[in-house]
Amino acid sequence: MSSRMSATVGFLIASHDKPAQLLRLMQRLRKLYDNPPIACHHDFTRCSLEGFDYPKDVTFVRPHLETKWGGISLCHAFLALLRIVYQRADSPEWFVFLSGTDYPVRPARVALDQLASSGFDVYLDHCLVEYPWTPDPSVQYEPYAFKSAAWVPLAYDRYVAIRLWLPWYSWTQRKPIKIPIGIIRSKSLVAPFNPFSETLKCYAGATWFTCNRKAAERLLADSAENRALIAYFSRRFIPDESFLHTILCNQPDLKIDNENLRYVDWSLGGHHPKTLGVEDIPRILASGAHFARKFDLENGAEVFDAIDAAVDAASR
Repeated sequence: MSSRMSATVGFLIASHDKPAQLLRLMQRLRKLYDNPPIACHHDFTRCSLEGFDYPKDVTFVRPHLETKWGGISLCHAFLALLRIVYQRADSPEWFVFLSGTDYPVRPARVALDQLASSGFDVYLDHCLVEYPWTPDPSVQYEPYAFKSAAWVPLAYDRYVAIRLWLPWYSWTQRKPIKIPIGIIRSKSLVAPFNPFSETLKCYAGATWFTCNRKAAERLLADSAENRALIAYFSRRFIPDESFLHTILCNQPDLKIDNENLRYVDWSLGGHHPKTLGVEDIPRILASGAHFARKFDLENGAEVFDAIDAAVDAASR
C-alpha cells in the first residue's frame, strides 16, 4: 500500500481486558493504516498488560483512570486520549474512537477516501432526546439497541428526567440503599435541574464514533458549556452515550452523519451486542462499515484471520 493516504487518521482505544486481543488490534491498525498515531487508555486496575510486547509508538494514558461501567470515567478517559493525539505537532485530520473489542473490516484506502470526500465532520449515531416522543415514520426501527422504538424514552429517563428515591437500610445487604419510588418527566418541572434549553438540546446514541480535527477542537474546548455538561453528566447513568453527542450535535456548523461506520448486531437482545463469528463475515463486509464490534479472540482467531484475508484482498 502506498504511504500516501487521502486523509490522515489517528486511533483512540479504550480497554480494560483481553490484552492479546488489544495487541492484535493495534498491530492490525498499524499495518492497515501505515503506522498511524495510536493512543490507548487501559484500566490497569482491572487487567495487567504484563508479558505482551505492545508497539513502542503506541501512547498509553498515564496515570490511567479507574473506569467503571455506567459512570463518567469513560468520558474522562476519552478526553485524555483526545488530548494526547491532538497535542502532537503532526495531529491527524481524523480520529476513530474504538473499544478493545473492535476490529477494522474495510480497506484503509476506501475508508480514508470516504472520510476525505464525504463532506461530513462527524460520523456519530445520535438522536434528539425529547419528551413526549413521537416515532419518526421515515425511520425503520430495530427491535433492540439505539434505533429501537424504546431507545429515546429510555434515554430521556436516563439523561433528563428526575428519579425519586426513598433512602432505606437493607438488613440483608447490611448497608444503606435507595429504593426507586417514581420519576418526573414533565419538561417544565425538570428544566430547572438540567443545563438543556432551546439552544442546548440533549442528544444520545452509541458511544463509538469517528470525527475530524474541527470536531475534536469542540470536544476539547475549555468552555463554560462543556464544563457544565461534564458536571451534569457525572450524575447520570451511562453518560458516554450522551455527553459527547450533546456537545457535537449542538454545533450548528458541524455536518454530522447519523451512521457511525460500525457494524453491530443487536439481534440477540439484551444490553450487549452479539459476539461476531465467521458466519457474520458476509454481512459485515457487505455493510460498508469501517469497523465491526464486538469480537472475542478467546473464541479463536478464525474470524480475525478471515476478515484480514478479505480486507487484504480488497486492498490490492
